[in-house]
Amino acid sequence: MDGKTYLTILRENNLQRSELVKLLEKQVIILAKNKMNNLAEETKWLAIVIAEQEKKQKYSFLNR
Repeated sequence: MDGKTYLTILRENNLQRSELVKLLEKQVIILAKNKMNNLAEETKWLAIVIAEQEKKQKYSFLNR
């Protein structure tokens, strides 16, 4: 999935880009630059799943 599709999924599901989700997004960029596209794709889906879980429990996994 491309970045536009990823952001659309987040927006349509009213998901927040928490600190942990943003960290995973940075990881996606690194993986893609190193041509590790399968891992980048898996990481995008992991970020979506985490955003869904954080929304459900009403707090972020990384709290300051």
